[in-house]
Amino acid sequence: MKVILTQEVEKLGDTHEIVEVADGYARNYLVPRGLAMPANKSAMANLDNLKKVEDRRQNRLRGAAEQQANKLNGQTLIIEANTGKEGRLYGSITNADIADALKKQFDVEIDRKQVILGDTIRMAGVHAVPVNLHRDVKIQVAVQVGDLSQLPAVEEAPEAPAETAEVAV
Repeated sequence: MKVILTQEVEKLGDTHEIVEVADGYARNYLVPRGLAMPANKSAMANLDNLKKVEDRRQNRLRGAAEQQANKLNGQTLIIEANTGKEGRLYGSITNADIADALKKQFDVEIDRKQVILGDTIRMAGVHAVPVNLHRDVKIQVAVQVGDLSQLPAVEEAPEAPAETAEVAV
């Protein structure tokens, strides 16, 4: 069965791509979850319009992600955690913890799924953590973890004057 994907589906295709899938997979999984729609004549005729709308939406999202990337560029995220012997943490730091700390410290709201953490952080120190802000905008965030009393002071860059930017919606 041919379907048009309405969202990106891992290991299947990108948004607005026409793919051939098994009938049961389309009827029982993709279509009920809103991930795809049947590739009938009316949907095929409307596909160009859908692509244009999606391109405009992606451009807006990319612009917002670039602003977030500029805000985080060169910043160090500090997360306080209790440590034991040899800098080992009591517990661990997860991608959700990093996303919450980004919101609190830099007012950058991201989903925990955008923080690509191979394994949880279990040692004190500075860790480079990749963050996917958009499919085209990926950055590395320095995360400093440990007891605040034992962490070395992080030099913060002087704040630049705030620039006002208009964002078209």
